[in-house]
Amino acid sequence: MGDALVRYAPVGCPATAALVLAGAFDADTTPSLREALDAVRNPQIELVLLDLAAVRFGDAAFVRELTDTQCRPERHILIGPLPGPIARLLDITGTRHAFDVALDDAA
Repeated sequence: MGDALVRYAPVGCPATAALVLAGAFDADTTPSLREALDAVRNPQIELVLLDLAAVRFGDAAFVRELTDTQCRPERHILIGPLPGPIARLLDITGTRHAFDVALDDAA
């Protein structure tokens, strides 16, 4: 159903990984995010940037995957601007406060 895309974007710092997300994340496509998070996990990575600016839809599975990042050893920052549907999803689920969000006008 969803057409999620997750791609790695180099940032020029060996301790930082950036993942750019785009499309719609639902129960069928959210595993691609988990796979990408697992792929960038290594002892050198201290910070993972998750660029959500091009995400147009997310469901409960997407929120769960984002909140699960809090259990990982590296720090995760959501990069915006958060699209309206994603900002509302985080607000409705009461999870927005759980994330560090950068470059978001609505934060």
